Amino acid sequence: MGKLKFTCLLLWFICSFSFASESFLINQQCKVILNDIQKVQTSSLDDIPTQGWEKVTKLPDQWSREGIWKDYIGGVWYRVKWHWECQKNTKLTEPIAFSLDYINVAGAVYLNGDMLWRDQNLVEPLSKSWNIPRSWVLPISGLHTHENEIMIYVTGYADMSAGIGRIDFNNVVDNGVMIREKTWDYRTLFQINTILSSTLGIICFIIWLFRRQETSFGWFALSSLFWVLFITNLLLSETSPFPNTLVLMKFNMICLVLYLLTFSTYLIRFIEKKNPKLEKVILYITVICISALMFTGLSTFNSVIAVVLLFYMLLFLCAYVYLCVVAFQDKRGDFIFLACCMTLVLLLGLFDLIMFLVRLPYEVTSLTPYTSPIVTVFIVVILGVRLNRNIKKVEEFNNYLETKVDEVSDNLSKSLNEQHQLELSNARLHERMALSHDLHDGLGASLVRSMIIVSQCEHQIPNQQFLSMLKLLRDDLRQIIDTGSAEGSRVPDSPILWLAPVRYRFNLLLDELNIRAAWQVAPAWGFVPTAFQCLTLIRILEESLVNVVKHSQAQSVSVSLNFTEAQQLELIIQDDGVGFDVDCVNQNGMSIGMRSMKTRAERMQATFNIYSEFGCTRIQVLIRAPLHENEVEL
Repeated sequence: MGKLKFTCLLLWFICSFSFASESFLINQQCKVILNDIQKVQTSSLDDIPTQGWEKVTKLPDQWSREGIWKDYIGGVWYRVKWHWECQKNTKLTEPIAFSLDYINVAGAVYLNGDMLWRDQNLVEPLSKSWNIPRSWVLPISGLHTHENEIMIYVTGYADMSAGIGRIDFNNVVDNGVMIREKTWDYRTLFQINTILSSTLGIICFIIWLFRRQETSFGWFALSSLFWVLFITNLLLSETSPFPNTLVLMKFNMICLVLYLLTFSTYLIRFIEKKNPKLEKVILYITVICISALMFTGLSTFNSVIAVVLLFYMLLFLCAYVYLCVVAFQDKRGDFIFLACCMTLVLLLGLFDLIMFLVRLPYEVTSLTPYTSPIVTVFIVVILGVRLNRNIKKVEEFNNYLETKVDEVSDNLSKSLNEQHQLELSNARLHERMALSHDLHDGLGASLVRSMIIVSQCEHQIPNQQFLSMLKLLRDDLRQIIDTGSAEGSRVPDSPILWLAPVRYRFNLLLDELNIRAAWQVAPAWGFVPTAFQCLTLIRILEESLVNVVKHSQAQSVSVSLNFTEAQQLELIIQDDGVGFDVDCVNQNGMSIGMRSMKTRAERMQATFNIYSEFGCTRIQVLIRAPLHENEVEL
């Protein structure tokens, strides 16, 4: 009797457990009871077989677990039969939410013959729903009272773990919370991982660009690139631009292989070790492994992946062990910190790899996405340590510079004082030279004019005329004082206004000497010269006209001021006097006036030309127009 009671209790417990696993509470009054889940192979979405249905005992379901389905490629229908019931025959007052963890690889969902959703592409290149939790709100009006049927169409490859994840029925509010949690595990974590890895990769790449000797940062940037490409596969919802799912998986595995290779190289470079021969051998092996992944078929794909990943995991383990040994020997803080960081990363990565290879009947949350924050902390700490080390070096160097500066400051101050005295002497000399030129060209011309008037005057000069001559000399002296510096002087509005004072003064002198004067002046500026150029041209013109009066014995003189087609300001003073030997003057040394004109032209970077023979003496000054900002002087 006791054994019978125990057996009954055990059966009741098993039945209760089974019932609990197949029922889903919607609210306090109502629940959904899962009656049956079946599956069958199908040729297309439009074909629903009537025979061949097999019972699904547990979810998630993967085709590869079934012996006769392990090599299957195509479509499968899942039929979920269920009904709802409420206590005391009350009515269902809120809609039911149905959720599905994932569909591997693509599919569609129907409720009582009506489509709820489908992927965009159900033929290659397939859509990808294998990492996207989905849910649908089932309206009360679309539900049957006794039994409802959800049909799930799945298309994919058994060798790629095709199938469906867990299903769940719930109310809308609780279903939303559950979907957000699953979305965090399936997608948000990987999005954060992608952002962090990309950011760290860019930072390390920029550091490597500026400091090529820091090769570890370059290898880390390269490994970040391959890691981002690898985990991006978890976020893609379409296979394109790849032609089919197999090519995408091959590309994804190649990125994982290259990530393990570059990250292992980064570990070795970080501890400042190299082995060129071994690295060359591993590079050759990598080429072979990538070729094997590219050209392998679907039937051998998983075997090739297992062998290749095993080799590169062993390579990573060797690099990790070598890192730990070097960190223990050198006792460097950054090496030890990296070893501790990689230990944690390795444990998380090994856990996910074991889950991938073993393929447990239940789902386990991936821990690999949590490695990115760990690596982020490591990079930040390492950069902080190196920055602190560099700052200390800079401070030590600054202290050294400060002592050196103190040592040479006295010598430098003495040298600066001597240089200052030399500059003062040079400035005084320059001012004297400029003053002598101005006195010669300006006041000297006025003195010559006055002397000529006095010498040619046949009767006594009236006091008023003599006073006018003195006032003219005073005005010339004042002009020399006021225009000692051309900076800040105003350029006249036109060339005619500019030459008017000189023209008036010399016309009086030339008329008294019976020398005909012709003036040809441009009505407007072709380009506006500087105040310094204007003053210099005036001095050259005055000196030239004084020479005409004193030495030329000319009957006529012409002054021309025009702008040439080559954007040059051209000043020409020409007379018909006796002339002189230009070569002889150049060889024996120019007169003060000629040397003054040439020096003034050179100071404003103008071209100065002299031509002279009997009956014609011509002085030419050319000033080029200033270059604009977008012009380049050839």
